[in-house]
Amino acid sequence: MIVLTRYLLRHYIRSQKYFAPVIMYVIAMLLIYSYKPNPVADSYSVTAMLLFFGAAWLGLTVMNAEPAGQLQLLVLHAGNKRKVILGQIWCAWIMQCALVIITVLYPVIFGMFERQPTVGEWMMAWSGHLVLSLLGLSLCVFLQKSYVHQFSRSMPGLITVLLLSFVQGALTDHLPEWLQWLGKVLPPAFYLVREMMIFEEAKQGSIYLTIIWAVMYAFVLLIIHVWLSGRRDLRS
Repeated sequence: MIVLTRYLLRHYIRSQKYFAPVIMYVIAMLLIYSYKPNPVADSYSVTAMLLFFGAAWLGLTVMNAEPAGQLQLLVLHAGNKRKVILGQIWCAWIMQCALVIITVLYPVIFGMFERQPTVGEWMMAWSGHLVLSLLGLSLCVFLQKSYVHQFSRSMPGLITVLLLSFVQGALTDHLPEWLQWLGKVLPPAFYLVREMMIFEEAKQGSIYLTIIWAVMYAFVLLIIHVWLSGRRDLRS
C-alpha cells in the first residue's frame, strides 16, 4: 500500500493537475490575510470553509489523474481494485493535509492574527481544517469519472453539493415539514464552520461533537465508495 500510494502521489504531482485547485486556494487564503490584524476564530472558520471547497476540487483531480488503461494495470499489479481505491484516497489525503498545514501555520508564522491562538483555538484550527478536508474528499469520490463520465457534469455537481452543505441551515428553515429530513442528510460542513466561528462563545464540547459527526459522515461515504468500487469496473 505504501509503494502504491507513493507511486500515485508521484504520478499525480508530475501531471500538475493539482496546480489549478492549489493556486486558487492559496490566492483566496492570501486575500483573506491581505490585511492585519485578524481575529483568530473568524479567520480560521473562513479558511476552513474555503478549504472544504479546495480539498474537494483537489480530491477530484486526484481521482481523475490516472487514465482508465493505467488504472487497470495498477489493479493487476496490486491484485485488488480496492487497494488502488485506497491508494487514491491516501494520495488525496496527503495532498490535502499539506494544504491544512499551510493554512493553519501561515497566519501564525507571519503574524497575521491580533494575538497568538490559545490552546483551544489551536486544537480547533487543526481539527476543523482536517475534518472539513476529509469531508470534501468523501464527497468528491462520487463525482469522479468512474461515476460521472463527463467532467462538465461532475464539477457543477460537486459545486452544487458543496454549496448546499453551507446553506443547509437556511434551507431547512424554508423547507416544508415533510422535506425537513433533507437538511439532516446533507454534509455537516455548515454546522462545523458555525461552531468554529462562535468558538469563543460556545461550549467547547459542542464543536467536538460536531467534529465527530462530520468524521463519521465522511468515513461512511468513503466506506461506501470503496465497497462500490470493488463491485464494479473502474472507469466503467
